[in-house]
Amino acid sequence: MSLLTTRVNFLIVGTQKGGTTALANFLSQHPEICFAPQKEVHFFDSPQFQDSTTVEEWQKNYSQAFPNYQNQTLIGEATPIYMYWPQIAQRIHRYNSNMKLIFLLRNPIERAISHYRMESQRGNETLSFGQACFTEPFRLFQDRNNLSETSSLRRHSYLHRGFYRKQVEQFRRLFPDSQILILKNEDLLNHHDIILKKIYHFLAVKDDSFIPKSEIIFSHDQEISINPCFKKILQFIFKKEIAYYQNL
Repeated sequence: MSLLTTRVNFLIVGTQKGGTTALANFLSQHPEICFAPQKEVHFFDSPQFQDSTTVEEWQKNYSQAFPNYQNQTLIGEATPIYMYWPQIAQRIHRYNSNMKLIFLLRNPIERAISHYRMESQRGNETLSFGQACFTEPFRLFQDRNNLSETSSLRRHSYLHRGFYRKQVEQFRRLFPDSQILILKNEDLLNHHDIILKKIYHFLAVKDDSFIPKSEIIFSHDQEISINPCFKKILQFIFKKEIAYYQNL
């Protein structure tokens, strides 16, 4: 093991329930990449994160997430909430203005349902999906200044996280397009080799012949019943976001 002195130079920043676990697994297998063994490091969104701390101190703390570092040139991790948290883009830019950012998006309605199902299974949600969606704005407003692990901003932001354009724009204001790669999770699933090579090219991986076997990770989502009228409401709410997603 070598001490990580080089700054982390790429991140999978989102979206939650968009396939980031699978992508992290694939990239972690490439010999040129040092990928944090802990999925979702939560460094930049930690409630203990201090904006006033020096970047050198950030690096010292961040390096602890990479005990597997062996002098690789590419160093990365995946924490999907980075895309959603408003102050994260600025923190990342301050840490490394050359950071490369990967966004893996999913149809926002499917993402919301998957997020809801996960929180229900964890015991963090007792409302029906419809009730959860209707009460979401009140929950998020109530926890607007709460950054803890139990905050509704983390647990109950089913619809709010699906407004991708605004979230991506936060990063585009700070990072050039050459450092941003936006992908659809269905393309990773259906065109595994092509998408991985696209990512390798984006990261400047030298050996793009190393393609891990395609596999589905944590994707056994069970269908939940949605009232057709409510589904039409969701399609209307996300009309522009769905168009944005489909046109990627």
